[in-house]
Amino acid sequence: MDRKDQSASDVSEAQSKLSLLLEIENENEAMLERARLDAAALLERARSEAEERVQRADSQLEQENRELAGRIARERDEAIDSIRTGAQDEARRLDALDESTVAELARYVVELLVGTGDSGGSS
Repeated sequence: MDRKDQSASDVSEAQSKLSLLLEIENENEAMLERARLDAAALLERARSEAEERVQRADSQLEQENRELAGRIARERDEAIDSIRTGAQDEARRLDALDESTVAELARYVVELLVGTGDSGGSS
């Protein structure tokens, strides 16, 4: 091979290698673009799932708050009913006292307030 043929062969080989490098670069750019798109899609899915989890947690918290408020209201109402029942029982007991017992209790209270110390008439 003479110099001219060798030079032409070197140019051809260099062009072939350059063409291969350009093709590889284009493939790499395409792969990079696909990776970016995949990453963006993955990020969007992660955001969406996170938002759904937050919404589910908020809904669950609201449900638990409603249940707690209901339980507190029931317990409050039960306590009020218990107090009313006790007050009604005490009112019936007071209504059942006869006049002499009331008079004796009144004397006892007056003696306690006045401080005579004589509580001899208790039942």
